[in-house]
Parts: sequence; C-alpha cells; structure tokens
Amino acid sequence: MIDALEPWGLTTLRRHNDRNIPGSPERAVSRSVIEDTENRIWLMERIAGTQVERRTDIAGNLQTLQESGMDWLLPYEKTTDGGFTAEVMGFPWQLSRFYESDELPRPEYVSDRERGTAIAGFVAQLRSHSAGKVMAGTDDGFTLIDYSRQLNTTIAERNPDVYKRLEPICERIFPKMEKFPQLPKAFCHGDFHPLNVLWKGKQIGAVIDWEFSGLRPEIYDVANMIGCVAFEDPAALGVGLIPAFMDGLYKHTDIDDDSYESLPAFIPALRFAWLSEWLRKKDYEMLEMELDFMELLLAVMG
Repeated sequence: MIDALEPWGLTTLRRHNDRNIPGSPERAVSRSVIEDTENRIWLMERIAGTQVERRTDIAGNLQTLQESGMDWLLPYEKTTDGGFTAEVMGFPWQLSRFYESDELPRPEYVSDRERGTAIAGFVAQLRSHSAGKVMAGTDDGFTLIDYSRQLNTTIAERNPDVYKRLEPICERIFPKMEKFPQLPKAFCHGDFHPLNVLWKGKQIGAVIDWEFSGLRPEIYDVANMIGCVAFEDPAALGVGLIPAFMDGLYKHTDIDDDSYESLPAFIPALRFAWLSEWLRKKDYEMLEMELDFMELLLAVMG
C-alpha cells in the first residue's frame, strides 16, 4: 500500500480520527485528517469522479486569489506532478491544510459587531483580489429566478400544502427577482455564511466550502450572510453583527447603489435554496421555520 500523502511528496506520521472536520460532509465522498512527518496537519478529501473538473477549477481560483495576496484561504496543494487532484487507491483525492478553529457560539454570535466587521473585510478582499482576474468555471448560466421558478413548479406538483404557503411569497418576490440578472456582477463565494467561516476568536481564520463560487450578482454573498444570521435570530437585523457588516461594506467596498436597493428582496429570494435543502432532507420542521422566515422578511421589506 502506498502512503496516502505520497502524491504530494509527503509522508504520513499518523491519522487523527478524533478531529472535528468543519464544513459540510456532503461536499466530499469521505474526509480524513492526517499529520505528516514534519508535524503538519492536512485535510484529505476523496471526491467523486464527477467532481474532479469543478474541484480543479476551484483549486485554480483559490490559487489565483492567494497569489494576488488574499488572506483567509486554505488552497488545495499541488501534487508532485503539478495537478490539484491525485489518484489514490483508484479514487481522486485533494489535499488542503487543516485549520484548527474556535467553535462558533450559537446563537450568541449574532450580537458580535467584531465578527460583522471581519466578514465585511472578507467580502472587500474577495472583490479586490478577484477583480480583473480570469476565474475558471464561473460562467454557468445560473440565474436565481429560473432556479426558484423550477423549484416552485416542483413543489406545486409534489407538495401542494407547502405550495399554498409558497405561492403568495412567489407572487411578491418573483417580479423583483426578474431584475437580478441585470445587477453588476462579481466573483462570489456562493455559500457565504457563519458556519463556512473558521473563526479564531471573533476574527476570521479561513473561509471554506467554495463549491458554489462563481460570477454572481455582486450582492449575492451579502444577502446570503444576512439571511443566515437573521435566521438564527430575526432581531439580529437591527443590532450586532449585521449592522457592523453593512457599515464595513459601505466603508470598504464599491458595491453599486442598485445592488443595495435590491438587497431587501435578494435576502428572501436566496432562501429558496434553503427551502430546497429542507425538502430534500424531508426536514419539515425546518421547512416550516423557513416559510415563516421568508414571510417575515417580506413583511420587513414592506
């Protein structure tokens, strides 16, 4: 048997089966934490064959951002032959540094202004370091309105009780969503929320799970972050992390006024993706909470 780290020119010292691995386990077939003989700790991920092209694009984009000087990245290591994936035991694998982070205190974190300032800094850096760069695999033609319409059609056919609550939401939000494709675009993380941030105290240590990254309306990550924080506690819309986040964006980014004007609609619009997640998992308690939250956001929007 070959050493698992051999394709990267490293030698395994031990495996750490007791380490908590952050991020979604669904993003890979399996994950292992391995320490090499120089006492560096790595995250080794086995990916599906269908993921190789996309994950290679992501690896290249992270390298581009790192070479531009961006902080808070855990880029994939290149193998000894210069690739971003290696075949081990007949399967494709990727390797990145394992980051020891602090647990996010939930839901108390929503009141931390320092975290809001920190994540605004991440958005500002991502905009700055991706601007003018050629980013791979980003023009996939995805539009939120098309995705949401298709989901609504599927729910109407399969979940008529859910559709009864969703239909008035769609009637209000879809006309606003039709305008989103005309908003200025930027390279976005695509799934930017507090659990995809690895924290050191109240500061960012690294940001993970870039599978949905790509060219999106520039307000995309902002809306997703606000929605996820407010889902923990709707009162957070007015105090703590979210106001500090917005203050940091106003100070350190050049996000367009039209994008800011779309934000009240963009936040509930992005919740269609979470709605789909709860349906897929048949988590009907979370589904009800999501519908309640979407209705609340629309009420706030006026």
